[in-house]
Amino acid sequence: MGKLFLSGGGDADQTQALDRRFAEEIDQNKPLLYIPIAMDASRFDSCFEWINKMLKPLGIENITMWTNVRNKSIQDLDAFSAVYIGGGNTFHLLKSLMDCHIIDILKSYAEKDGIIYGGSAGAIILGKNIMTCSHMDCNNAGLNHFSGLKLTEEYSIWCHYKQEHDTLIKRFMTTFQTPVIALPEETGIAVNGQEMQVIGVRPAYVFSDVNKSVVHENHFI
Repeated sequence: MGKLFLSGGGDADQTQALDRRFAEEIDQNKPLLYIPIAMDASRFDSCFEWINKMLKPLGIENITMWTNVRNKSIQDLDAFSAVYIGGGNTFHLLKSLMDCHIIDILKSYAEKDGIIYGGSAGAIILGKNIMTCSHMDCNNAGLNHFSGLKLTEEYSIWCHYKQEHDTLIKRFMTTFQTPVIALPEETGIAVNGQEMQVIGVRPAYVFSDVNKSVVHENHFI
């Protein structure tokens, strides 16, 4: 199993600790692959400017953007240091990845030592069920299959977490029978095999059955 970096969806200042850890882990002699397709196509250029501005100070200066992921192979991914899947509409992102038949390729890439960073929607799709986004994203894509890549054991990922979301999370758990890792915007997790470490300036929250656990920075879930 490779390494995953899941961001709660904050801005560059909020995700700085996770981004720095990510930059330390990747081979910076290779280009980074950026996939922004959770966003509308009209925003791709500004997304590319944003990621360069955010990651260049951390030493990541060679970034390739794919706005079309059709007809790609795992060998194509192996040319990169890591894959960065950006935020946007989670339903649209998963539908696009499914339509282009790259879901299984991404999963195989992660399972064979690849590195994937997911920001917001990009983090949610790495979990078990993407309906954790349904309170903030519209399903305009007409998606009726809500399983993610299931790379975070049994957990689904809840981004942009606030305490007032607790009732929604409990309702989600009742409906879909899956525990939840909830990430505020200042928080992320680094996943290495079965180890999940909290990175950031605020804790992560783990919802399981009727329990809500607080997991502080640098501690493991």
